[in-house]
Amino acid sequence: MKPLNAYKRVLLIRPNYKQSHYEYVGLPAGLGYISESLKKGKIAHKVFDMSLGYSNRDLLESISSFNPDLIGISMMSFKYRDHYALADFIKDSFKNIKIVAGGPHISTFRARTLEECISIDYGVALEGEDTILELCSGMKNPEEIKGLLYREGGKVLYSGDRDFKIDLDNIGFPKYEYLEKDKYPRFIPLLTSRGCPYSCIFCPVKVTIGRKLRTRSPSSVVDEIEYWYKKDGMRIFNIVDDNFSFQKQRVLDICADIKKRKLSGLILSCRNGIRADTIDKQTLIAMKEAGFNYLAFGVESGSEKMLSIIKKGEKLSDVEKAISDACGLGYMVTLFFILGLPHETEKDAYESLQLAVKYPVFDIRFYNPIPFPGTELYEWVKQNKYFREKEETYLNHSSHWVNNPVFETPEMSAGLRKKLYNEFNKKAKKHTLKTKLKFSAEMENIFSGIGLPVFISKILARLYYTEIFQKVIVESGIASRLKDVFISPKARKK
Repeated sequence: MKPLNAYKRVLLIRPNYKQSHYEYVGLPAGLGYISESLKKGKIAHKVFDMSLGYSNRDLLESISSFNPDLIGISMMSFKYRDHYALADFIKDSFKNIKIVAGGPHISTFRARTLEECISIDYGVALEGEDTILELCSGMKNPEEIKGLLYREGGKVLYSGDRDFKIDLDNIGFPKYEYLEKDKYPRFIPLLTSRGCPYSCIFCPVKVTIGRKLRTRSPSSVVDEIEYWYKKDGMRIFNIVDDNFSFQKQRVLDICADIKKRKLSGLILSCRNGIRADTIDKQTLIAMKEAGFNYLAFGVESGSEKMLSIIKKGEKLSDVEKAISDACGLGYMVTLFFILGLPHETEKDAYESLQLAVKYPVFDIRFYNPIPFPGTELYEWVKQNKYFREKEETYLNHSSHWVNNPVFETPEMSAGLRKKLYNEFNKKAKKHTLKTKLKFSAEMENIFSGIGLPVFISKILARLYYTEIFQKVIVESGIASRLKDVFISPKARKK
């Protein structure tokens, strides 16, 4: 096969996820890294984020205006049929523009994606920074570009996996220069590591980013924080790693470097979840002093039996100690639990509830597992014929946060799962109300500290930690316009 044509103008698209948990709008770190790679390769490009409220008509106008010769679409499996429809929609109007797709859906399904959607010309599996550059260069044959799916003679072929990047510092962090930064909430997602060495049977992460853990150096992470701190006055950062706390010394060094550079008033969070057995009180204290205030723990189950079955590799004693220490140090702590995993009984589920309400945590979420292809859970459910609907159907619409189980087991029927889901999440909300009120009192002091009237401060503080307030006011960026709202009183006095 001949070398590909060079692509000189690339439009990257982030699809919309209307009326779903994924509709949440934040800077797309994945596309940010691809954009940074294209910038280094001196390839003209633009990022079009449809989650900002843009329509298909707006997209067509952007394509006509920018005139790309390659369009990239980022895909999750959730709503993947909508992604296919989007590719078809683009192809109908611009038949000569090639379309490349990347993201978790491509990494999971590989050739099947291009077979199901003929409008997609190329697919990029796993890490895409180098693959997209080589695709655009036009210097190589398709089979020479590792990580590339392509068409030849009516067949979809794959060039083979590309080696994972080891030196993450050399990639550089996203600057989001080709996005409309002013339209996003005033916080930055931080990706400080890639890969997961654990064997949890339900987790698709190892399929999409590999099992080998690769980390950025502490100085690289703090460089990114300092860049935004000084450039745009950013103070809020959310670490989106799967294993941020895996290396204790790295975390301690990051915290020490933050203090050394005097980056005061930071609000740092680990909302994606950290493992309880990788954290200790010393580390939690260092993180607190550096500005961390929110931690989520992927507990999964309060049953020792279930932790063993799902290959979590943790002991309940480690989980409880981490939760207790974090709560005692004043962190906002969220706990994630899964309902209906293999061999879980109603008794096991109630052990999870018992653990969930044992500590003064900020939030508790019980959710349904989704068997993603490539996971041990998927193979188990498929082999035992426990699915309630077809794969192509549930992958397109299922969400962890919707009470509609994809499968059921002899120990736990779908009806029982739905009942427990409603009961547990209701009890969780009741239990966490007291903690939310405590943190609301702290927010009241902050609002009062910036000169707002007492009655306004009380109202805003009570609403502040509600889900709708966070989405409509905080995450939209409105609240960030109130000077120093997100900076602690202690930092403001400095």
